[in-house]
Amino acid sequence: MFSVLLLRFRESLKGEIGVFFPLIVLRSLDSSDSPLSQKASVLRMLEKVCKDPQMLADVFVNYDCDLEGPNLFERTVSALSRIAQGSQIADTNSIVSSQTVSVKSSSLQCLVIILKSLADWEQLRRDSSKQGSIVESHEEDASRRLTTDEMKNQEDGRNQFERAKAHKSTMEAAISEFNRKPSKGIEYLLSNKLVENKASSVAQFLKSNPSLDKVMIGEYLGQHEEFPLAVMHSYVDSMKFIGLKFDAAIRAFLKGFRLPGEAQKIDRIMEKFAERYCADNPELFKNADTAYVLAYAVIMLNTDAHNPMVWPKMSKSDFVRMNTASDAEECVPNELLEEIYDSIVKEEIKMKDDSHDTSKSTKRPETEERGRLVNILNLALPRLKSASDTKAESEKIIKQTQALFKNQGQKKGVFHVAQQVELVRPMLEAVGWPLLATFSVTMEEGDSKPRVVSCMEGFRAGIHLTRVLGMDTMRYAFLTSLVRFTFLHAPKEMRSKNVEALRTLLGLADTDMDALQDTWNAVLECVSRLEYITSNPSISATVMLGSNQISRDSVVQSLKELAGKPAEQIFVNSVKLPSDSIVEFFTALCGVSAEELKQTPARVFSLQKLVEISYYNMARIRLVWARIWSVLAQHFIAAGSHNEEKVAMYAIDSLRQLGMKYLERAELNNFTFQSDILKPFVILMRNTHNSKIRGLIVDCIVQLIKSKVGSIKSGWRCVFMIFTAAADDEDESIVESAFENVEQVILEHFDQVVGDCFMDCVNCLIGFANNKCTPRISLKAIALLRICEDRLAEGFIPGGAIKPIDVVPEANFDVTEHYWFPMLAGLSDLTLDSRPEVRHCALEVLFDLLNERGHKFSSPFWESIFHRVLFPIFDHVRHAGRDGLSSSGDDWLRDTSIHSLQLICNLFNTFYKVACVLPFSCLTNILCIIQNISVMKLVIRYFYRYHIETCLVGHRLTVALTGGILYASTSSQFAA
Repeated sequence: MFSVLLLRFRESLKGEIGVFFPLIVLRSLDSSDSPLSQKASVLRMLEKVCKDPQMLADVFVNYDCDLEGPNLFERTVSALSRIAQGSQIADTNSIVSSQTVSVKSSSLQCLVIILKSLADWEQLRRDSSKQGSIVESHEEDASRRLTTDEMKNQEDGRNQFERAKAHKSTMEAAISEFNRKPSKGIEYLLSNKLVENKASSVAQFLKSNPSLDKVMIGEYLGQHEEFPLAVMHSYVDSMKFIGLKFDAAIRAFLKGFRLPGEAQKIDRIMEKFAERYCADNPELFKNADTAYVLAYAVIMLNTDAHNPMVWPKMSKSDFVRMNTASDAEECVPNELLEEIYDSIVKEEIKMKDDSHDTSKSTKRPETEERGRLVNILNLALPRLKSASDTKAESEKIIKQTQALFKNQGQKKGVFHVAQQVELVRPMLEAVGWPLLATFSVTMEEGDSKPRVVSCMEGFRAGIHLTRVLGMDTMRYAFLTSLVRFTFLHAPKEMRSKNVEALRTLLGLADTDMDALQDTWNAVLECVSRLEYITSNPSISATVMLGSNQISRDSVVQSLKELAGKPAEQIFVNSVKLPSDSIVEFFTALCGVSAEELKQTPARVFSLQKLVEISYYNMARIRLVWARIWSVLAQHFIAAGSHNEEKVAMYAIDSLRQLGMKYLERAELNNFTFQSDILKPFVILMRNTHNSKIRGLIVDCIVQLIKSKVGSIKSGWRCVFMIFTAAADDEDESIVESAFENVEQVILEHFDQVVGDCFMDCVNCLIGFANNKCTPRISLKAIALLRICEDRLAEGFIPGGAIKPIDVVPEANFDVTEHYWFPMLAGLSDLTLDSRPEVRHCALEVLFDLLNERGHKFSSPFWESIFHRVLFPIFDHVRHAGRDGLSSSGDDWLRDTSIHSLQLICNLFNTFYKVACVLPFSCLTNILCIIQNISVMKLVIRYFYRYHIETCLVGHRLTVALTGGILYASTSSQFAA
């Protein structure tokens, strides 16, 4: 019957439902006296009505969001949670135990239904809102006719119930604080602006709020501080005692609070009461002192007459005599005293709703009428009742319920039909934590499959709903609890319920994957543990250790099934994740993989999955991929540097696969993402000393070049950096492999080696030329440098073509020098090589290049060439002499120096116009370098003779220049 009222007639019976719901539903659920059969009936009714999502939302809006209404929705969920978590009967075979289990299961099912109904209502309202938006968009000028004020009113309408519930929750918190410590509670009220910072406002709040603890009100009113004292005065002054008999006035006065236990506090309160009573009834007492004394006497009489611990009792004559012992003029008439005595003895002075069989130290935040229902429901003293007790209680319930309906008729209020989807959030905030606690306790306590299934349904609904509503803290709590119940960290203790928890967790990856955000690390760790357990027979054998074999086999088989497609779906469905979430996913998987690599032996399960999901997500935009790769690169570098050779090689090969895949994407000019993709190879090649690893890296790059040579752009820089590192290798096979590919690139694909990559190419060739493994490679490298020089001069490299000498550069530094100088300096260094064939080849190529291209070099560039390229050729002799290796220097001099001097003089003669100021400094620098006396004389003689001859022939020798040469020669000979 009541379910019909709730489902069909609640709009017309708002007040009545507010009365009967606690009486029928909450009383049965909360009372320990309620028979289990009665609770079962109520639960069946709740299962039916809670399947109507609209009913739940309407109850929340009209009662829980009403400041003067009871929290029917919240209290119902709390009651169901308490029952579902209730203790188990020790005798599991008894009928009571069976009924208890049934009631607990029904309560749990009700909670799940409520949570699923909230999810359904949220989806229904959201779909309805979207449909309404579509319809509205097709109505001509409908949106234009909405004024700003109208739109604001609509927004206010959507938020009014959420604000009302928030206000009510804040008020409840303030009341709870007051009932704990009154002063703190008042501070909370004032700081949150729930009450005006005025004594009269606080006094009115204390009078009108039935949820406040009457004892705490008395304690606060009795305080001596200025503000509480002002509140007490306002509280008393707000009461009217005109025409009331004295005992009736005291009864009315003490209905709202209980007198404090300290005499001084009582004294202040009764003194103010006496003043107020005399002000309203000036003819009754001569002064307020008389009323004050009488008030004290009445309080004493009330305690004496109705406290069973006091004996003997005060007689009427004693009471009269106690109040007539003073001045006769100030005495109260005996008739009035006797009347007061009879009234007090007959009926005790009590607070409103106070009774002997209830405890009012704490109350729920309800209205005055709902406070009475607590007494009607009789929840405080569970005891067996006799037939007469039951009859008396029934009569009492009828009378008080009639009074409630009479009062409700005066303030039924408007029934609101819930429509705003935003209401789901405060509803879940009110009940989410009790629901989570219930599901968690249920999972911990037993293995009942129906209850476990119900809990899993609750977890799914809770995680989905918190994700949709953006309630991240609660969603995280639901998810971490679910992860904890998988028990993958303790396979010995696993049970079938833990398998269900794992099944639910993996299922979310298929149905609600985005809900797993910020818990990916825990989820992926579960997948890793699952693979570890199912792929290792020794670990699988420990699952459910101690249980029967059939159960163990069943659980292991279930785990193997989950390790297949359900677990794989997490990685496959990663493509569905939004940009921020996919970065979190990769970061979490890298973290799990790092932990796997620390194990002994190291595991590569997650490393393999990283490659797979990289393939799945390769189509994402570059901006997202750049963020993903910044995470992946660091992990692959760490994995490629692993102590175990197999692991490192697996990581490098995985890196190769990713590089191959990404190079399939075309790269536009001036982008550098290919370089970022290949950079981990560079770092690994430079840092590792393992020849197998270095050989594998070179092989990977060779594969990349052969298969994707047409796609490589910015990646060439890293390719040459890797080959440069290979050029320093002592393993001839690695050097050979790397150089063959460098040679092929230069000869066949030079047009793709453009821009900044050209200098990396030059440095790479210089590196191979300096390699001591075989002169053949060195000589080939020098030859390739000559080819690079030709391409540079021909303009194949942007900015590299040299300008005619008559074109004056705008600045001292020209981009040409940036390209040319490293080649010249590299060849200069090679002239110091210990191998004669390499040394002579480098010398010939260097001077051929200068003679061929020098006519376009500027004077500043020539000066730089002489000082930084040509003069350093003689550094070998200086170092050899300083280190005591004169024979080495003499050998170099005989083999190279004279020839070098001849080439330098020829060079000077050829480019005399731009290099005319250099012979003097040239000779001086060479003489400073050479320390051997006989060699020095030979150099001076040759240089002087050759220079005089060439200059006289060309008629270009000036007096100043001739004097400089003679001075240098004479000074050197004299020094020698």
